[in-house]
Formats: sequence, C-alpha cells, structure tokens
Amino acid sequence: MENQDKKKDLIIDAALKRFAHFGLSKTTMTEIATDLSLSKALLYYYFPDKISLYSAVLQSIIENMDQELLKDVSRATNSLQALTICLDKRQDFIRKYYNLLDFTKVTGSELPEGLACMFTKAKDSEVTVLKTVLEIGISAREFEVSDLEETARLLKDALSGIYFTVLKRHTQAFFPEKEQFDTILIRQKKLGEIFLKGLMVRSALEIC
Repeated sequence: MENQDKKKDLIIDAALKRFAHFGLSKTTMTEIATDLSLSKALLYYYFPDKISLYSAVLQSIIENMDQELLKDVSRATNSLQALTICLDKRQDFIRKYYNLLDFTKVTGSELPEGLACMFTKAKDSEVTVLKTVLEIGISAREFEVSDLEETARLLKDALSGIYFTVLKRHTQAFFPEKEQFDTILIRQKKLGEIFLKGLMVRSALEIC
C-alpha cells in the first residue's frame, strides 16, 4: 500500500508539472507516462482518465495552499492583516497555476462530477481559512461574532460575488483572464475591509 501511495504521488507530481506548463488541453496521458517511464496501462491503473488525474492534482495543490494559508494567516495580529494575507496568497496561487486552473478550455462550463465534488471541498476549506481570519479579530477584541461559521460563509460569498461581477462585466468565459485578477484582488480587499469594519461597528453598538 505504501509503494502504491508513493507511485500515485509521483504521478501527481509529474502531471502537475505538465498541467501547470501546458494546461489540461495540451497534456496527454501518454506524455505523463513517458515522463515517468511508466506504461500507459499502469498509469490508467491508478487514474482511469485524464480528468481523474487532473482532479487529484488540483486537490493536492489546494491542500498545500490551504496549509500555507493557515500558517501565514495565523501570524497576523488583526483581522484585516489576516484577510489581506489570505487574498494575496490566493492571488499568487492563481497566477502560478493559471494554466492548470483554466480547465474549461477542455471541459466547458459544466463541471464533471469528480471535479465538482473536489471544488465543493475547496470551498469548505476556504471557509475554514476565513473562520481563522475572524477568530484573529475576536482574539484582538476588534469585534464579537455570534455565529462564526455563518459569518465566514457570508464573507466568502461576498468575496466570490466580486469574482463573478468582474467576470460577467468583461467576458462570457467561466474563468477570468490573467489581467482581470488585479481588478478582482483590489475590489475584494476593499469589500473585505468594509465587511470587517462593519463587524467592528456592530460590536461597538451592541456594547453601548
């Protein structure tokens, strides 16, 4: 079992390099097998198709990113600093893996079931990071939050709304162009600051 896990990890690492450089559409299973000196039959034993391998690659990098995010965000001394770190790190992640993330060039706007499930988990992990942001604000006595989970989900939905607003305004595609992410980041930071200051004002009023 340990050898199988190591083999899967090697395949995921090799696929990550291919997908990140060439994108999903221009990468073949044959090329990945050749990179690893594996037979195609053995590659398909671990991953029955390219989408299943692609999903495993995405899950791997999202998990690594979330680990880094939680580590960096936890060092912040206030909620705004923590949120800024979170947004900046996600922006760096998107730019680094842009070719890999633009899966719709092959799959279209409809997500395959495996990818849809993976992205649902990714959204849940994003809520976990935003809960940490709010917990930092609570610890710093900036505000009080009665329902941490719901407040984090509201913040996530608000930030996601910026993403889709910019996307709808400039293009009909499912995934933004690289230059659009600068606009998205600026507007998400402004909205995040307004959201957090709103919590501060509300908490101050409740105390009064």
